[in-house]
Amino acid sequence: MNAKVSFLLIVSMITTTFLSSCGTSNTVKGGALGAVLGGGLGAAIGDKPGKEKEGAIIGTVVGGALGAYIGSRMDHQAQELKEVPGIKDVSYDQTSKKIDANMEVLFDFDKADVKPTEQIKLDQLAEVFTSYPENVVVIEGHTDSDGTDEYNQKLSERRAAAIESYLRSKRLDIASLSSVGYGETKPVAPNDTKENKAKNRRVEIKISADENRARQMYESQQIRQ
Repeated sequence: MNAKVSFLLIVSMITTTFLSSCGTSNTVKGGALGAVLGGGLGAAIGDKPGKEKEGAIIGTVVGGALGAYIGSRMDHQAQELKEVPGIKDVSYDQTSKKIDANMEVLFDFDKADVKPTEQIKLDQLAEVFTSYPENVVVIEGHTDSDGTDEYNQKLSERRAAAIESYLRSKRLDIASLSSVGYGETKPVAPNDTKENKAKNRRVEIKISADENRARQMYESQQIRQ
């Protein structure tokens, strides 16, 4: 059996094992797909001249386990985020292993100060993040079309930065935290009604995993076991 066929069989075995042993929940789907994606990466890393078969096998097993670990943790985090006040429309992409969530953070007119009522929401968001040190988090600010392009751009940047600053004040130990403002350039609805404009005035939270930190966490877990 050549290395390519061997690799394909191993990927198939990993996928079958995850699906048959754990059912078809979102966690399993994330873990199984993570195993396949991580396995492909692991096989490429483990493939050495003269050691093609061994490299593919070792790389697939190690990469697959790491991919499953990341996928499972991201899926669990998505479920936890749904319980945070103000968080809505949480989606988890099982292929890219990324989370996208909208969060209602209210600001006074033309202001970017995080009000006490909104700090409570962000405190609970930070509490979730403390369990996921591998997180790479981007806070996105968006506005409706009222006002000039320049005004909306700067306002979205200020508000996203204010949320980032508040979360940083919680001394989060995560891989990365940043913010960006898009102004009115990425509407999710036409700016033709009051209701639609409210949808466009939003904060989006994008979460992915830093693979290096996730690998360190996974290896540490294996040593403890």
